[in-house]
Amino acid sequence: MTHEKNFSATPLSRRGLLQTALGAGAALAAGASPLRAAPLKKITFQLDWIAYGRHVPYYVALEKGYFSQAGLDVNIEQGTGAMPGFRYLAADRAQFVFQDIGSMIAARVRANLKMKAVSCVYQKAPHTAFFIKGKGIAAPKDLEGKKLGFSAGNSPKIMFPAFAEANHIDQSKLNWLAADPNSLNSLLLNHQADVILTYLFTLPVLQKSAQNGEQIGTFVYSDFGANFYANGIVAMEDYIAANPDVVRGFVKAVKQGFEYTAAHPQDAVTLMKKHQPQLNADTALKELPILARLSTSEDTKKHGFGVMTESKMQETANLIAKYMDLKSEVPIHDLYTNDFLS
Repeated sequence: MTHEKNFSATPLSRRGLLQTALGAGAALAAGASPLRAAPLKKITFQLDWIAYGRHVPYYVALEKGYFSQAGLDVNIEQGTGAMPGFRYLAADRAQFVFQDIGSMIAARVRANLKMKAVSCVYQKAPHTAFFIKGKGIAAPKDLEGKKLGFSAGNSPKIMFPAFAEANHIDQSKLNWLAADPNSLNSLLLNHQADVILTYLFTLPVLQKSAQNGEQIGTFVYSDFGANFYANGIVAMEDYIAANPDVVRGFVKAVKQGFEYTAAHPQDAVTLMKKHQPQLNADTALKELPILARLSTSEDTKKHGFGVMTESKMQETANLIAKYMDLKSEVPIHDLYTNDFLS
């Protein structure tokens, strides 16, 4: 015989209903309910440098709850450069870092740090030669005979030969002037150097500080034949293997942060300033179109944010090996994965 529950039985009194609700609340407070939300997993994410406008999407992901929706409690820390960041990662003091993929390749070879890129943010390298327009420079070949300012050890100087070779620049005809990173901009603005080598994100600051209405010109390496991956999200191989859901959730949240930033740039900067009140909002806003330019490629248009291809990763590895004088190679598929982008 089939027995059916009669849900039209005598209703609870208001007092009985209140007692039932209170009992359920006590059970929830005691942790007896199976519906209790799981605790968020604590994650440390280290940037490449101090926080600028280019880092807005990560703070957006934090403020809009994209990380927490992925089950992650993310702490964003400022960085101090590539190798310190990689050591931080290897020591498990950070689970993800935002760093240069070329430097990651070099660190894998030289220090045997088994890291892998799980998303490439800068599809186009921001490495740039800056000059003042109307001073005899109109094409890369015009750099011959000019004085070029640089900071020792920075990637735009290291990778400059790739740009020079792609544009048939005779490097023996270049004059070099080394400078501290903090004084590099002034070399150009005060006409002590004809060119400086730094990153495209510097353009808003340079143009704002230019004298007498001078206009700043750029040769972005990736627009002139030196095409390689730059910064992306990097993690240790063993961490990726042990925490695939964390990696997938983190990468998705970053993508959502970029999408919101593109759609709501003003609000995105405001959200970041909650965490970085010293941020110059005007300069940060001017960095966002540059960020969009660098993070978009034909590959991302076809296959989505952060995607990497074997051919371009191989090209990146070849250039890094050549210009950073690496003595051995890492199998190309050990350098990146697209498995967590969907």
